[in-house]
Amino acid sequence: MRTPSRLPLLALPLVLLAACGGSDSTGPDGGTTPPPTTLGAPTSVQGTALSTSAVRLTWTAVTGATAYVVQRTPAGGSATRAGVATAATFDDSGLLPATSYQYQVAAVRGADTSSYSAAVTVATRALGAVAAALRGDITASRTLSADTTYVISGFVKVRAGATLTIQPGTRLVGDSTVAGSLLMIARGARIDARGTEAQPIVFTSQRAAGSRAPGDWGGLVIVGNAPSSRTPALARTVGTAAQAETYGGGTSAGDDSGILRYVRVEFAGAEVPTGTDGTPTAVGAFSFYAVGRGTTVEYLQALENLGSSFQWFGGTVDARYLVSYESGDDHFSWSEGYQGRNQFVIGFQSHEPAPRAGLVSTTPRGFQGYGCDPNVEGCVTSTQAPISEPVFANFTLVGPGAGGFAALQTRDQSHGIMIRRGSGASLVNGVVARWQAQGLSVREAATDTLRQRDSLYIGAVLLTDNQLGPFDAAGGAGFGTATNFPGAVAGTGTAATLFTALPTGVPTAAAFDWTPATPLRTGGLAAFPTRVAARTGGFFGAPLATTTYLGAVSPTGPRWWQGWTSYARN
Repeated sequence: MRTPSRLPLLALPLVLLAACGGSDSTGPDGGTTPPPTTLGAPTSVQGTALSTSAVRLTWTAVTGATAYVVQRTPAGGSATRAGVATAATFDDSGLLPATSYQYQVAAVRGADTSSYSAAVTVATRALGAVAAALRGDITASRTLSADTTYVISGFVKVRAGATLTIQPGTRLVGDSTVAGSLLMIARGARIDARGTEAQPIVFTSQRAAGSRAPGDWGGLVIVGNAPSSRTPALARTVGTAAQAETYGGGTSAGDDSGILRYVRVEFAGAEVPTGTDGTPTAVGAFSFYAVGRGTTVEYLQALENLGSSFQWFGGTVDARYLVSYESGDDHFSWSEGYQGRNQFVIGFQSHEPAPRAGLVSTTPRGFQGYGCDPNVEGCVTSTQAPISEPVFANFTLVGPGAGGFAALQTRDQSHGIMIRRGSGASLVNGVVARWQAQGLSVREAATDTLRQRDSLYIGAVLLTDNQLGPFDAAGGAGFGTATNFPGAVAGTGTAATLFTALPTGVPTAAAFDWTPATPLRTGGLAAFPTRVAARTGGFFGAPLATTTYLGAVSPTGPRWWQGWTSYARN
């Protein structure tokens, strides 16, 4: 019988002899291909931080290598493959700010891979590690990065044709030493501000935490080309005659001014000289002038602003997931033909933002809606077209309770909801609690006419724990009554019983839990009335949702306000 293992053993010396033969191992001059060399590991590996989320690696190329494998190890973590490069350089992105990573590189040639190089450690940049000023007009598209803190110094305007892109985690501060510092996106310009839950974009005071105050700077202003009701030539934004923008005469309901997602505006609301006479006018944290429905607005917070938190002057822009904590004026205000839809909205007031010289808190309310206010130049009648007729669904408005605004506890101040001067609206599936005046006030005959025409509707809205009662049956001729608004229901519980956790004293961001308790878990409109339903299509790609619960948060859904909002009083 033949032994299978014998032949390889006998052949082995022949193989070795062939490998050692002189004529078969000649170099290039002999015309014979030399044997392959051992593939060495890359050397001189170096790393450089490109931004808060990216680094660049370089190394000395290895002779014969066709590719390189890059291995990344986060501090305290395990090694993973970051990627493959075909040249002696590699950019790694999607990293965390101010974080160290260890890298090693191996060379590849066919099926051969070298050992890994010596490790090199690279740290990404910290958020806001560099400072830069924004001044005057921005006339060309520009990107702001998270490794830089940008100081908004004076009246900064992005001009038509330019796009201002702001990376996640970027911090912008208003120059508190220059009066009227604000950022305006003019008609025809765009803003692309896409923060994330983990890295929101923050506009705030230049002062250090603990020294900040409401009104430290102006705010964020966006001007679009959607319809509004004010006489076009007279419809002007905040700012002097040289600074202000005309927002009247818009013709595009679908106008696109960009994207705002996961953005906070804090300690804004400074007064800005406005008009030819320089009348001081408080800026809203978020001011939308004739902004169209093509604009994306979601996950926004206003904090400790001396003016209104969110204000709409005409326009059709939709929004969802809005938070306002502590406002010197209205939390949510609309006028001049605003017809956008809004869902999942929180307004919370626990104290009066500190007034400053020349700057005072005025009318803190949850909602305040106007038509075209005849007290404003360019509004001949309160109901000139288009009428104000927004939709607000699933809102939670909680006031300061007794003593929060001691001087303002009258029927003319500190209401949960005030609708006046010819405004319509559809307000559904909400809760209004703990305001110092009444929960609901509806004023002037022109406003009540819209109710009779079914252009002012309130359905499944709970009014409870408001200091002067649920309804204002006297102010402004007393149209805000239970008879006129049977869908507004008077409750008996306190605000504290409505939510999983409603903080007392000076809250922290983590202390808020807006998840509804038993009183709010039922009672919502499972179907909208025909008039309302007709206006709810195409809301972020789908009809505006009906809910069986009241308020801004589902009993079983995500805590959408957590992780990206903040709370501080200074």
